[in-house]
Amino acid sequence: MRTSVVLFDAGGTLFTERLSRDEVYARELRALGVALPLEEVARLRAAVHDELPEVFAGCVRYSEGWFREFTRRLLARVGSAADPEAVRCRLAQHFLQAESYVVHADAPPALDALRAHGLRLAVVSNWSDRLPVLLEGLGLTPRFDAVVVSALVGASKPDPAIFAEALRRLDAPAAAALHVGDHPRNDYDGARSAGLAALLLDRTGVHARDAAPGDLIRSLAELPGRLTVG
Repeated sequence: MRTSVVLFDAGGTLFTERLSRDEVYARELRALGVALPLEEVARLRAAVHDELPEVFAGCVRYSEGWFREFTRRLLARVGSAADPEAVRCRLAQHFLQAESYVVHADAPPALDALRAHGLRLAVVSNWSDRLPVLLEGLGLTPRFDAVVVSALVGASKPDPAIFAEALRRLDAPAAAALHVGDHPRNDYDGARSAGLAALLLDRTGVHARDAAPGDLIRSLAELPGRLTVG
């Protein structure tokens, strides 16, 4: 695979949460007096997420305004009269802290190896506008030439527009780019629809049917051996 730029998803690909998102929300709900099984929290979070459009009242998905409405609807679903903005702020503070995450052990060596071969790297992520601060706290920022965040560019994966913005910042054509991520639809299908090559990161072996066999990797350590710099 000949490429000059590599784009990476952030959460799940470069780093992961120490507590799952559902565990964090379940903990917050318990503090509000709403004790629900983790599976029910996961179901409710997914339902509210899916019912909210990508742009709500002029606020793009994962922006502060979008999360404000997300929190309001989630609390309404569980029958809590808590102040949605106070809850949103507490959750946002947790997800902003680098201590809430752990960098995957295979990420820094793979990124360093790619940069040593002259490749330019970028993050392309569906995240809030605080992702650049988080990447800095995790010590990942120096390894990237650009950080493209859905809440800041007004488009989220799998929309081709967010991939196009990353390529614009790197001054690279889609034909010379590879995207790596762990979400079949957002990362693998989205990148391919935008004209990029794509590899689906499948750390746990659950995505065998979600990508062509040659497009699956189990670790970022496989990347340097898969690429031909060009």
